[in-house]
Amino acid sequence: MNKFLKLGEHVVYDLSGCDQALLFDSDRAKALFSEAVKGAGLTIVDEGYYKFSPHGFTCFLLLAESHASLHAWPEHGYCAIDLFTCNVDFNATPLLNLLKDLFAAKHCSVRMVNRQAAIQEELCLS
Repeated sequence: MNKFLKLGEHVVYDLSGCDQALLFDSDRAKALFSEAVKGAGLTIVDEGYYKFSPHGFTCFLLLAESHASLHAWPEHGYCAIDLFTCNVDFNATPLLNLLKDLFAAKHCSVRMVNRQAAIQEELCLS
C-alpha cells in the first residue's frame, strides 16, 4: 500500500489589473517582489532577471526553501507568480496578500498544489 509524503507546496498566483506603471518599472517591481519574499521569512540565496523587448520581464529567486518567480506583462497589467517551498509549515497567504497589495491587483487567483512523493509502507512481519 502506498502512502504519500508531502514534501512541499507549489503556489501558482495570477494577478490581473495591476499597476501598469509599476510593472513597466521592472527594477522597482523586482525589488518589491524580492523584499516581500525576504520579509515573509524565506531565504534568498541567488537571483536572476531577464528583461524582454519591448517590455516585460521575468525574475526568479532561488530560495534555500526552493524558488519564487515573477513573470510580468506590463502592457496587460498582469503578473504570473510561482512560489514553491519545501517548508511544509510555511503559510503563503500573508505573502500572497502583500503581493496583491504591492502590485495593486484588481483580480487574483491562486492554485495550490501539494508536492508529494509516493512511498511504500513497510510491512512488519512478526
